[in-house]
Amino acid sequence: PPLGTSFMGLAWVGPAIIQYGTEAQKQRFIPDILDGRVDWCTGYSEPDVGSDLAALRCRGVREGDEYVVTGQKIWTSVAMWAQWMILLVRTDPDAASKHDGITCLLVPMQSPGIEVRPIRNMAGGAMFAEVFFDGVRVPVANRLGEGGKGWQVTASALAHERSSIAEVHAPARQLERLRELACRTPR
Repeated sequence: PPLGTSFMGLAWVGPAIIQYGTEAQKQRFIPDILDGRVDWCTGYSEPDVGSDLAALRCRGVREGDEYVVTGQKIWTSVAMWAQWMILLVRTDPDAASKHDGITCLLVPMQSPGIEVRPIRNMAGGAMFAEVFFDGVRVPVANRLGEGGKGWQVTASALAHERSSIAEVHAPARQLERLRELACRTPR
């Protein structure tokens, strides 16, 4: 995986879990996020909806203690390497507002029914992917926040994303590594 793929968990997912997660979710995910042991991706964007995240059509239908997820996401950064996805699904298609009836789920990327297709750029590389969900079963215990209130979780995660998108600490770390290397290099 590319350097910095665990950054998404630290900058976006971790704060959302701290704010909206259950104690069990915090105990399960936060240590791995802080240690950079798990890579995360975000399942937000969908085909044909542009930048309107609330227009999503990926469905999550509750069946007992699980949600059954069917649909597609696109432009998912580092999905090829991520072990987990923070995913938005439409759980109430009849909600009064398009911002209501959205639920946020924490989904293992190795779940049966998930297919990841890298989107190749002109140089042949791929940092983005399409992700397809075909009857993917996600435990209700993996719901982040209240059912149908995923827009609030997303708004919080996006606020953290926007504040960290410049990775202001990365250049400082690189300069420190360069300084250390220069000090060790014979003249």
